[in-house]
Amino acid sequence: MKKTLFLFFTVLFIFSIGGTANAANPLKLNVNGVIQDEFPSPLVRKNVSYVPIRTAQSLGYKVTWNSKSKTVLIVNPNTSDTLSLAVGSGIARMNEKKLELDTPPLVEKNTVYVPLRFMSGSFGTLVHWDSKNNGIVIISPNPDIQKKLNSGDLAKARLAVIGLPRVQFYYSTVHPEGPMTSFIYTENDYSKLYFIHSDSVYYYELKNGYMSLVWEGQMSAKTQENSSSPLAKFLGTGIDTLWGEQPKLTSRLIYFEDRIFPYDEGEYGIIGVDGSVEFSHKVVNPKQLSDIIVNFKEENQ
Repeated sequence: MKKTLFLFFTVLFIFSIGGTANAANPLKLNVNGVIQDEFPSPLVRKNVSYVPIRTAQSLGYKVTWNSKSKTVLIVNPNTSDTLSLAVGSGIARMNEKKLELDTPPLVEKNTVYVPLRFMSGSFGTLVHWDSKNNGIVIISPNPDIQKKLNSGDLAKARLAVIGLPRVQFYYSTVHPEGPMTSFIYTENDYSKLYFIHSDSVYYYELKNGYMSLVWEGQMSAKTQENSSSPLAKFLGTGIDTLWGEQPKLTSRLIYFEDRIFPYDEGEYGIIGVDGSVEFSHKVVNPKQLSDIIVNFKEENQ
């Protein structure tokens, strides 16, 4: 059996979640940073969680439903491995091998659902229950990124979290435009990230294999005088909250500004707890983000 199909199994069959889903507050599903609202919501039945079988399509697999036999056939297009499951049956088949399910697939409102508990975590898929947002997060892990996070090199780790999926469970009404971006971290840390694009500000925290959106704000000159946030003072503007709660800053921040396009330059430095710039350094003719996000001695002073 191929590892790639094992990965698919793990994505679909995850641990039971002790939550409750109903019509007023349905469970949400986010796969690799994309909200899955084209399919029906996940279900919880007798403390067992289920996802629509067609979630596999979001992972690049081909899904076929045989209404006569009530069987789902899933094909990995890269390896031609197949997985078949039958509604109400506790036996699945991966190629020719039988696999036992603790809970069989079910049908509800013309949608086939698969229990998450089967093959729980056996093949490396990262899964998280977001109780705050009543959602399930499914992440296909990236071994290269994980190595950088564990490398002990702060700059490499900061670059790595930028490459992780950014997960949220709502659609922002703001669509910023403009090429320049900034990445701001807590001093001597990589797990908390402010991502600034145009006049939008997003704050993420590192979870198990992804960055979770905690707060979204928008720069606003109208509220500048009323803003006491060190981040707002650094940006020279007020910040209106669009979603979530703005975190309180208790330590210095490290900023990296990407101006490769259109200015062929970058900048990094330190933001004090009062919002002032304590240190800054311009980078001339950077070719990539790793030329801007670097380790520098002033951060540790």
